[in-house]
Amino acid sequence: MSRYMQRLVVRNPRNMERMGYQRIPTGYQFEKNREHRSFIYRAELESSHKATTGHVRHYQNGLVVSASTREWPIAKQLYSTNDVSAAMNIGRVLASRCLQYGIHFALKGVEEDELKRSERLRAFFEALEEGGLVLQEPPAIEHTYQVDRNFYWEQYPLNPDKDTT
Repeated sequence: MSRYMQRLVVRNPRNMERMGYQRIPTGYQFEKNREHRSFIYRAELESSHKATTGHVRHYQNGLVVSASTREWPIAKQLYSTNDVSAAMNIGRVLASRCLQYGIHFALKGVEEDELKRSERLRAFFEALEEGGLVLQEPPAIEHTYQVDRNFYWEQYPLNPDKDTT
């Protein structure tokens, strides 16, 4: 081992998530909306009659990054703070902030039928994708004996269906 490797300290708290070693929260296999609850990062949009707010939520730490039309530098560039163009611009700003903070992926925080109905949500998520944020999580590396030598039991997959295959 070289003398440099002895002093190496990884100070990026999101390094495990980026490499795929971060364990995704489980325990929701038997619930109807299990895809909505098992996430590392989730992008959400909230609209009111006065403002539009977009944020990215971490499953443990809660709110990590946000952008809102209540912020004066954003609001002064917009004609209206709660229309489709405001949602699109909030998506652009949020995508750039996420990439600056080291967040490169997030799940959509809405159901597909709600996304089809709302033009604001479509504009928001399209702006996130155009800004460089990937709207799906990378596949996690399965926790096995080959990855971790302290892992000495077998995991059996949980089937949410009653089928035993």
